[in-house]
Amino acid sequence: MSTTEPVRPGPAQWGALILFAGASGAVDVLAFIALGRVFAGVMTGNLVLLGLSLTGTGDEGGPAAPLLALGGYVVGVAVVAPFVRRRPEEPETHWPRAVVRWLAVEVIVLAAVTVAWGAADGAPAQPWLDVVLVAVAVAMGMQSAALAGAGAAGGPGTYFTGTLTQVVVRAVGTGGARRADLGSLARLVALTAGASVGALVYAASAPWAMAVPLLWASAALACAALSPRPDRSSPTAPTTGDTS
Repeated sequence: MSTTEPVRPGPAQWGALILFAGASGAVDVLAFIALGRVFAGVMTGNLVLLGLSLTGTGDEGGPAAPLLALGGYVVGVAVVAPFVRRRPEEPETHWPRAVVRWLAVEVIVLAAVTVAWGAADGAPAQPWLDVVLVAVAVAMGMQSAALAGAGAAGGPGTYFTGTLTQVVVRAVGTGGARRADLGSLARLVALTAGASVGALVYAASAPWAMAVPLLWASAALACAALSPRPDRSSPTAPTTGDTS
């Protein structure tokens, strides 16, 4: 690869990124409609909701739910981040093995939430409702930290304002649209689709609702497992150019 050529995700990596976006959309819509009208992965929105709750002028409730979501997300990021730091010898075109392992842990957390949610008939009482909120926020923090650890061949896991901004900027700029923008647009579509499916399943059968993000994340994990791995036969893997 040329030292000036930007690193792009491969097909399996793009599949994982798109499907994880769908999982994020499903988790966030369920957190909003069933877990206290907050978000599990969009911390900017939670900070706004926290600020609103502190004024006493809104009808979204007190600061407890935004604080629980923020705390869970921070814990998820803090647990994963130290273990997914890319080593200098690892090529940026490959996802480190630790990234895939922690994404698998995220899927396990979502599976546990799905089982508990179904056992509670889709309507757990307090304090279990808060426990579920913290758990899904932890899962989204883990997802974000793991995908950040994937480096230039990864991408955001739960926040997409920057993705939308970059797509629009490149579309109207002199460079025009790029092939990578199709993947970014697909992630935005998947985010919306995940939210729509999650809401529809919740309305139709609340006990099954948490299975929606689990299915998205499980499919994403399968793609991540197929993403290229560094060749351990060589002591030093090839490196790519700076993508900043």
